[in-house]
Amino acid sequence: MIRAFVGHDEFLRTEGAREVIAKEVPPESRDFGLETVNGVCSKADDVLAAVDALREGLFTDGLFGGNKVVWLRDANFLPGSTGRAAESQAAKEAVAAFCEMLQRVPLPDGHTLVITAESLPRNTRFAKWLAAAGQIVDCGKEVRSYQMAEAALERLEALLPRVGLSMPPPVKTLFAGRVGNDSRTILSELEKLRTYIGEERPATEADVLAVTGFYASADPFDLVDALMNRDSAAVSRLVARLRTDRNAAFLAAACALNTFNDLCALRDALQRGLLSGTSWNVPAETLPERLARMNGRALRRAVQAASRYTLNELRAARHYVAGMRFRMVDASAQDAWDIIESALLRAVARRPPRR
Repeated sequence: MIRAFVGHDEFLRTEGAREVIAKEVPPESRDFGLETVNGVCSKADDVLAAVDALREGLFTDGLFGGNKVVWLRDANFLPGSTGRAAESQAAKEAVAAFCEMLQRVPLPDGHTLVITAESLPRNTRFAKWLAAAGQIVDCGKEVRSYQMAEAALERLEALLPRVGLSMPPPVKTLFAGRVGNDSRTILSELEKLRTYIGEERPATEADVLAVTGFYASADPFDLVDALMNRDSAAVSRLVARLRTDRNAAFLAAACALNTFNDLCALRDALQRGLLSGTSWNVPAETLPERLARMNGRALRRAVQAASRYTLNELRAARHYVAGMRFRMVDASAQDAWDIIESALLRAVARRPPRR
């Protein structure tokens, strides 16, 4: 039997594998009835070693007979995978030969292959065969930044029954916003919350704020929404969540500069009568390429955002952000996110009207 647990949720993948192991091999037999092969390979030699270990483990009986499980854990070299190790010719040939053997030679009675992997391209011959001859279990699709809140709520709903805890909808929203969409983290925080509450009652917002940590991840592109909404509180919250990723700082700076360039051009177009609502009054070929691509909902949203600023405010914001990028390159001691937060807060600040 072959079972694959594939998806972006590491907790669900691991839980699925452990359920199979618990069913097939009793705890007292696992020293000899369970073999785990590390599937995280950084070079071709690692792939070759993993394939050899799989072949030997699957077709060799356990020391005392009985059922046996071989777990290929977190494989990154399955057919269709990308990366230096998976794409080397030697690794490709070894993996292809092993997969062909699995399709031709039945596993010994009582032997089970469990595969966990973040991805397994479903259009490969091996994946199609595995779906028909074994089982592929989906363990969480890739979650993009705009899907994170929805995914966090879905996973929270699925895990609440495990700890015997209930929450009214506003508390679920608060919890998901703080903890994020990683199932392992959600379960850990729910168990802390269950212990803290003690008695049988629904969790409250005060409970969540008192017990849970802030683990929700953010994406540099999320800053665009905060800038377009002119929301200084959101800017500060997002920068706080992004600080752990220094590599994202220059992407965030580029997003901010592109945003203010677009808003400045749109505000100027509105004032000059080149744009009425969401309809351009000039031929598309006369517009900058970035503006010409805007239409429908995206254009409406950008026009609304531009209308939250005056043209002079947008020009000033663009100046602050451009200067911010130069300071980030030149600064050696100051943290890049400190520079970003200071500049973006100046950019979205509301200034009192002149008398």
